[in-house]
Amino acid sequence: MDQPSDSVPRSPHTPARRIHSFMTMTLMTTSRHRASSIKPALTAITARARSSSGTSASSSPDVSELRAAFRHCVEVVRLRDYEAYLCTLHLPKPFVPIAFAVRALNAESGSVVGSADSVDAARMRLMWWRRAIDGLTRLDDDDDEEEARAGGQHPVLVALRAALGNAPSARAKTWMKRMIDARITDASASGPPGSVMELERYASDAHGSALTLALDACGIRNADADHAASHLGKAIGLSALLRGTTAHAKQRRCYFPSDACARRGVSTESVYRLEPSEGARDVAHEVATVAKAHLDSARAMAERIPSDAKPFFLQAVPVGRYLDALEAKDFDAFDEAVARGGPPLFTQAAVAWSAFRGTY
Repeated sequence: MDQPSDSVPRSPHTPARRIHSFMTMTLMTTSRHRASSIKPALTAITARARSSSGTSASSSPDVSELRAAFRHCVEVVRLRDYEAYLCTLHLPKPFVPIAFAVRALNAESGSVVGSADSVDAARMRLMWWRRAIDGLTRLDDDDDEEEARAGGQHPVLVALRAALGNAPSARAKTWMKRMIDARITDASASGPPGSVMELERYASDAHGSALTLALDACGIRNADADHAASHLGKAIGLSALLRGTTAHAKQRRCYFPSDACARRGVSTESVYRLEPSEGARDVAHEVATVAKAHLDSARAMAERIPSDAKPFFLQAVPVGRYLDALEAKDFDAFDEAVARGGPPLFTQAAVAWSAFRGTY
């Protein structure tokens, strides 16, 4: 953008002041939204869960227990996927707790591989989630640290059960299992993925399933929305893997496709050593190009999806910002400044502006 002329006085109405005022207003509005969104929706979710399950008030979680579970989900998403957190705050109020429960499951399962002490520990933890999702019922393992902390039930499971009901649909179970199974496959992998297609499959199962589940759980069932969610999920997943290149390399994990690396003379060890090269940039460019194609496909369907579904696609905004920043750095996936995504306030303002305009 052109800089203002020195001859033009800086008034409160100059673009810089307007942008600053807009971002300040965004912070205040988002905070108020967060405080006001959860309580009424939780009351409705509690009543619906009790009526659908036929359980008494004494045997069902009360509002305070549900509020604690959903607060946990909010904090999990805020700490582990801040951009998804920002986007979720702009959903219609009745959808906010449900979406946070789904995205907390995705954040919890997505952080297992990177935080576990060993491959076996990661697989055991993910299998625990797999068993929990099979029935969304109380587990009997009192030795589990997280179960003990939640009084016998993991708070994410409590929130999911309230959001999806005591008997989730076959569709919901399928999407949840895909999310977990994608992470189990990742934890079991002995090396980099073989091709970009493998990365796309992982991204679709892990992130596309989460988006589709959130839409379905909020009562939005539309073929075009599901199709767009599949595209955006792939864009989110591929971008996340690129953004995590440095962090993954420090754990001796590499998500550069081995076939692309072979064509460009990039070794896995060079990725682990964080060695920038023209070949590494070419590989990152190949993955980013596929991510951008999926992002563009999701955006091209904007006019065909229901208006109440559009806020669920706000994650396209930070994905697009990251891909643009990566391109500006000549696809250097090792650049940690690009991976951090820029100042959070700018991201928050961009998301809020898209939400205000009804775009993504």
